[in-house]
Amino acid sequence: MKCFICNKDTKPWLLLKNDNIRTDSEGRNIGDKINLCSFMCSNKCDKYLPKNYSHLVLNKEDFCYLRPITKLPKKKFNYLTFSEIQELTDKQIEQYYEDKNSKLELDPLMIELYKELEIEDENTFYIENEVSSSDNESYDDY
Repeated sequence: MKCFICNKDTKPWLLLKNDNIRTDSEGRNIGDKINLCSFMCSNKCDKYLPKNYSHLVLNKEDFCYLRPITKLPKKKFNYLTFSEIQELTDKQIEQYYEDKNSKLELDPLMIELYKELEIEDENTFYIENEVSSSDNESYDDY
């Protein structure tokens, strides 16, 4: 079979069903299959093919990953304060730190920054709780 693009007489790399792609002057199909010999020729053929032509591929068994590539939505991560973390269950805390580490794993500067912020937030939490508990007690200076 000859390649639709370069006319090489070679084994087909991609076989397509001729669904009004290659027609004569009267609009009739020229042959029932379209042969493309290589990836390069298939890229040059894009102008003749519909945008999604996977339904026209006849040799699907030759392509193990013939499917659309979709982007997965990125899961938004919210940083929690120390007091918010204290309200989580153990399992939720574990998941929170896993998510946080995966978000920050490629940026060492951000890891340091958030570690410092977390320590500061924890210290603030303990200071506020100490002050609020000591308000209930009266101290004698003597």
